Amino acid sequence: MQLDVLSRDLRPLDASGGPTAVVLTVLGDLDMAGAPSLRQAVVTVVDSGARLVVLDLTAVDFVDSAGLGVVVGALRRLRTHDGDLVVVCPEPRIRRVFEMCDLDRVFALHRDVDAAATAMAGRALA
Repeated sequence: MQLDVLSRDLRPLDASGGPTAVVLTVLGDLDMAGAPSLRQAVVTVVDSGARLVVLDLTAVDFVDSAGLGVVVGALRRLRTHDGDLVVVCPEPRIRRVFEMCDLDRVFALHRDVDAAATAMAGRALA
């Protein structure tokens, strides 16, 4: 299955004209074939000024090690730009993959985009 990544601004644009927070919605399988699409989407939003990213995995059916690697890489990229990433992962099968790899200790996993946005707003204020 092909992977699609949709991007939308989470908050109004900042004074410099670039979005400060973005939701990346992943559709399909986050595997070796789809991982480059997500990597490119992250690079694009970070280069455009996003510093806070909500990665919405609600519509993801499958995740493999390549997909997890891209998610970890996205977090690293954002943190090198003084940003952060939170993950929306309501599906128990997908959440279990993060837990089995102890990535639930690295990423804040949320049930929906609203909860993730609220948590991210709290981090931005801190």
